[in-house]
Amino acid sequence: MTSAKQTAQNLVEMLKKGHPDAEGLARVSIGKMSHTRFAVNEITTAGDTDDTEVSLTVSIGNRHATATTSRLEEEAHGELVERAVAMAKLSPEDPEWMGVLGAQSYKPSGPTHDSATEKATAEQRAEAAKAAIAIAKDKGVLAAGFFSTGSSETALASSRSLIASHSSTHALMTSTARTTDGTGSGWAAAESQRIGDVDARAIATRAVDKALASQKPRELDPGKYTVVLEPAAVASLVGFLREAMDARKAEEGRSYFAKSGGGSRVGEAILAKGLSLRSDPSDPLTPGASYDDEGFPLTPINWFESGTLKTLARSRYWAKKSGVAPTGTHATIGLYGDPGPNAGVDQLVAKVDRGLLVTRFWYVRWLEPKTMAITGLTRDGVYLIEKGKITAPVANFRFNDSPARVLGSVTAWSNETARFMGWGHGGLVRAPAVVAHEFNMASKSAAV
Repeated sequence: MTSAKQTAQNLVEMLKKGHPDAEGLARVSIGKMSHTRFAVNEITTAGDTDDTEVSLTVSIGNRHATATTSRLEEEAHGELVERAVAMAKLSPEDPEWMGVLGAQSYKPSGPTHDSATEKATAEQRAEAAKAAIAIAKDKGVLAAGFFSTGSSETALASSRSLIASHSSTHALMTSTARTTDGTGSGWAAAESQRIGDVDARAIATRAVDKALASQKPRELDPGKYTVVLEPAAVASLVGFLREAMDARKAEEGRSYFAKSGGGSRVGEAILAKGLSLRSDPSDPLTPGASYDDEGFPLTPINWFESGTLKTLARSRYWAKKSGVAPTGTHATIGLYGDPGPNAGVDQLVAKVDRGLLVTRFWYVRWLEPKTMAITGLTRDGVYLIEKGKITAPVANFRFNDSPARVLGSVTAWSNETARFMGWGHGGLVRAPAVVAHEFNMASKSAAV
């Protein structure tokens, strides 16, 4: 089968041959995902999915359009070229169009591909599901979950000689456990490019233990609480923070990062001192492609350093207009605390006189981007902390708060971090557990 890289190059050659007055950027992704799903302590489905996307962006002057297909046959690509050209000719002129990039130099990416994961079998996934089911049955609870493995090759090619390609694998297991009386729910997950990093028994055990510990929760009044947020909850906040970190919106006065009187809040202390947010596709903790969807080279960026905002994401157009270098669009990001004695969640709980331990958030949505206000639900385990110990399960809440405010109130964090793919607006997010204050639990939620 033709590779993604060769397919992308063939597409732009077709365009150059048939339409020498046009420029083009081909994007090709060829992947396969395999899964095993279980529910109510039984394996329910398993299958394989081939996922192919071939797109071509064509520009004629400042007019541009993108056409897409899922076919790899050469005749389909000829049709794709003609469709993209026809659409571009009909499109209005775009004064912000920057054109396609020429040849670029890319640094090596971090470890994103694992041959054992690419070769993972249905039997391996089934064994993981069976292990989770056995643990749930042994504790008298009901388990549901999903184990997937996959691989993909992506490539870009432009009519101006840009060529880039990247291969990756993934392994993901999630497990949810429910008590038979319907009052307790627990969840755990792990994701990596290496299947060997995904410990099915540990994931299932954690979900079951959380379900049993959350059974028959007590209701507490809404209000502002000190919280220990586990990494999954923090990753949700980081996803929204990342989406808001746009230089143009800030400098046009349209975002939380807009400075009163003009400009942005770059240089201000916004997060808690000691917390840093960075993107680095070469970092083994947050590996990714060394280029973005335009083929722009991605280099390490510190968005926040010890709580201080250092820079915001800047597109090629806005970089040209503002005279500041573009950042590219990073797909990986990590929140880290300065090294310290806070080893894990248990040690964070021990620091709290009275508060809540929150497993994760669910159904999180924007309320008001200008203030970075979001809303969502707690899910799969909320627990009361009293004098440094967990004393009771607590019913769920709806929260209304701002990721920047919450992360600005942090006083402690775990040294360990966890990785989540697609958490909070796509991409890879790595985050620690944190202790935050005045977290606004706005109302009670009847959901388990």
